Amino acid sequence: MPEKTRLIGQLGILFIVVAVLLALMDQQMLTGPETLAQWPFALLSLLLLAGLFGVVAVLVTHRLGALSSRNTELEQELATVRQECENNRNELEERVDRRTFEISVANASLNREIAERIQAETEMRQLKRRLELILESAGEGIFGLDLDGRVTFANRAAARMLGWEADDLVGLSHHALIHHTRADGSPYPVNECPIHQAYRDGKVHFGADEVFWHKNGQSFPVDYISTPIHENRQLRGAVVVFRDLSALTNLRTGEETS
Repeated sequence: MPEKTRLIGQLGILFIVVAVLLALMDQQMLTGPETLAQWPFALLSLLLLAGLFGVVAVLVTHRLGALSSRNTELEQELATVRQECENNRNELEERVDRRTFEISVANASLNREIAERIQAETEMRQLKRRLELILESAGEGIFGLDLDGRVTFANRAAARMLGWEADDLVGLSHHALIHHTRADGSPYPVNECPIHQAYRDGKVHFGADEVFWHKNGQSFPVDYISTPIHENRQLRGAVVVFRDLSALTNLRTGEETS
């Protein structure tokens, strides 16, 4: 556009120059003494100026047409670029919106999963606490065993009757600790122990007229039941429930004496 304006300005100056020359020539021809003799020269000059003006006009017109065509091309290219930018912007906005939606869905799913896990953990803790209360409230001794015969837990009654702290029993071999010797003092092989057999063959075993050994080295009569623990159809260990029969034995002895 600046070049087009400059060419129009130059053409206007050329018009002014031609007009001034024509005016001067016209005045000279009208006032000079040899007016008729100068008419051919004046006519030729006018024709030359007219031709020059025509050539200049053609050149300017051609140049203006070229500039106009180029300007049209540039406007089309600019419009194409603008359209591409608009398309890219729209595509980018769509991708951002889609990704934002996906993140929102994933975040909502994660929050729901976290809430469900927290609820499950809370319920698990409550259930564990209820089981602990039941175990601690039971009058019988109760302890659990893994597949190697190690104690996994013991309730308060079991720890009291055996003379141990409940936490000190965990991880120890039950047979080596409390069931290693028979009432007559003979060794009690672990393979003959009904408690051991429960977490080996997966069957319930009972024990009667047997003894457990206290931490102080004294034995006391017991009866017990050893029940296998299964999880997902696989044997995981056993739980043992036993009673101290000392009080019952003393009661019977007193009755016989009386």
